[in-house]
Amino acid sequence: MAPLSRTVMKKYLVDVGLGISFFVCFTTGMLKLPGPVMLLERAAIDLPWERIDLLHDGSGVVMGLFALVHLALNRKWLVSVTRKLLGRE
Repeated sequence: MAPLSRTVMKKYLVDVGLGISFFVCFTTGMLKLPGPVMLLERAAIDLPWERIDLLHDGSGVVMGLFALVHLALNRKWLVSVTRKLLGRE
């Protein structure tokens, strides 16, 4: 296997972090919806809601930070494609 460049490795790690934080935020967000909450209460399943809230909020912040880093790492590509779409190339 060929070694990866430093830039590719940075982008890969940012994307993995973005994916993990999205998964945690999405999963905890789905748990917090009224439907699942009512089903869990009917089934007498008591979840640690304070911890779920903390995980949800924290992973949302982490996901936002990873998204900003992702955009910064891909800014040249974004500008290039935007110029092409606007016909300014």
